[in-house]
Amino acid sequence: MSTAVFVNQYGVRLLGKNQDVPYDGAYFFTNKRGVHKTAMIMPPDRPMEWVSKYGSVTVSQVSKEFPNGGMNEAGLVVEQTTLWESSYPEPKDLPVIGELQWIQLMLDTCATVEEAKNKATCTQIVNPLSRLHYMICDRTGKCAIFEFLNGKLSIYSEESLPVKVMANTPYLEAFRMFKDPEEKWRKERSDYEINSMKRFTRAAELLENSRADVSFVYDVLQSIEREDTAFSLVYDIDHLNIYFTSNRFPDRKEIRFQQINFATTEIIINIQQNNETSHVIYNTDLNRTIVESFFHDPVLSAAFKWEINEEMITYMAGYPESFKLI
Repeated sequence: MSTAVFVNQYGVRLLGKNQDVPYDGAYFFTNKRGVHKTAMIMPPDRPMEWVSKYGSVTVSQVSKEFPNGGMNEAGLVVEQTTLWESSYPEPKDLPVIGELQWIQLMLDTCATVEEAKNKATCTQIVNPLSRLHYMICDRTGKCAIFEFLNGKLSIYSEESLPVKVMANTPYLEAFRMFKDPEEKWRKERSDYEINSMKRFTRAAELLENSRADVSFVYDVLQSIEREDTAFSLVYDIDHLNIYFTSNRFPDRKEIRFQQINFATTEIIINIQQNNETSHVIYNTDLNRTIVESFFHDPVLSAAFKWEINEEMITYMAGYPESFKLI
């Protein structure tokens, strides 16, 4: 499920995210600039190829290069929440990419929401394991929601994005129901849809009287927590910091971009830690452990009905090693 909110007040830009999922393994990865990458796509599709212009810090429950979200050194943040209604365009003569690598592509190549909009129009998502919509915000205060509905890409920003909240309901539908004084959706929807709208409505109401600080965003996130909220993030776009808490270790911790060299060694930070943001050097064996833990989790396997064999796990674990430093 999950919820994302964006605050842009008094020159302060903060994006908050609750990751709601019955699996709490998650890791931050640092990603170098100047790396040539090719999307992990099966033939005969033509995979997207690109070079990372910006270093980034991403958070993933799956594997390095398959992020749930993240922020790059230009201050672009990309986050996602589940949207089961997502329907992607029919194949055409465009390079293709998966729904999580789409996030990495944007962080690697874009500094602004406008650049992300342009990139999205020339890239196609295929064979998704999950169905998502995306919130993208930048250091200028611009924010947009990207959705794939009825086989078309829709982008909401500025006047078409009056409430900067994203839950698990298509945005226009969520905004319309939020403005319904009779709240008919409480009677007409499934439990899943009602829960999504409760979170959307609560967050939207709180943002109407928002403060421009990290503690306020955490207050909003705590007010819309679910029992399965695995971790919460606040991206401080102006100062290039990421704050995080987890269900096992609720004390707030911080990652500072100024302490990261995006041209050298890549590191991994376990989000489930009680230390002061300790880290280890990235290695393929640890990445394999992360991939195995995720795809072998019985709850997730039953929910998504995926069938991932050992060969595929090995390939995903070693996939980042196929890239070339330019």
